[in-house]
Amino acid sequence: MSWTGYGASDVGLRRDQNEDAFLVENERGWFVVADGVGGSAGGGIASKLSIIEFKSRLEELAKTGAKPNDKTAPAIIRGINNAIVDFGLTHKSTPNLATTFTALVILDPKQGYLLHAGDSRLYGFHDELGLTALTWEHTLAAERRNQGQESVSPEDEHVLVNCLGNLNMSWSEYRKIDLANYHAFLLCSDGLNKMVPHDRLEQIMRGNWRDPKSCVGRLIDMALNVGGFDNITAIVIKRQYE
Repeated sequence: MSWTGYGASDVGLRRDQNEDAFLVENERGWFVVADGVGGSAGGGIASKLSIIEFKSRLEELAKTGAKPNDKTAPAIIRGINNAIVDFGLTHKSTPNLATTFTALVILDPKQGYLLHAGDSRLYGFHDELGLTALTWEHTLAAERRNQGQESVSPEDEHVLVNCLGNLNMSWSEYRKIDLANYHAFLLCSDGLNKMVPHDRLEQIMRGNWRDPKSCVGRLIDMALNVGGFDNITAIVIKRQYE
């Protein structure tokens, strides 16, 4: 058993530039979606820089024979965050250097590792159990719901309480993922999951996950069909048997 994925990104119908970035490295088992924050060039730079720094840090880690785990993941996230902050301090003409960051690293055929900050999403899909969100949205709206507030402002859905590029970032989400519980995974920016209802995402995954390229195309097309208000990025990763 192994895992293989396909990813694509679309600028959408309302934005002038695409601030999303993604990584698909099937041989290494590295999959990342990053969504630049702020609606400016700085967001696009931050998302791309986060992936460059992620690859660099995992390559250095591999030289020691180590992999992402509960001990190494905080240093990986801090290193990426600090690189973005440092870039901003030395390029003061580039505003809003911040990005979400959601990565799934395949450790072996049955175990993966999640690193996450922001409101991009990782979902697990099982033919019988459907589509399950495996990450929290690090937004003001989610935070207020967790505190018991029943009604939140629609604007709060887009206010991040955690992202990379934050000088005072103190936490992130990271943990092992039991790959054996799922047939496929979906990584996406909020231009997909905040445009397309959960049940529709699940329906598309159910009918198409065995062909990741086709599945990604259908997901992006659906987001465009319902308005395409934001950049849209999706990666579908499927379990395959050798």
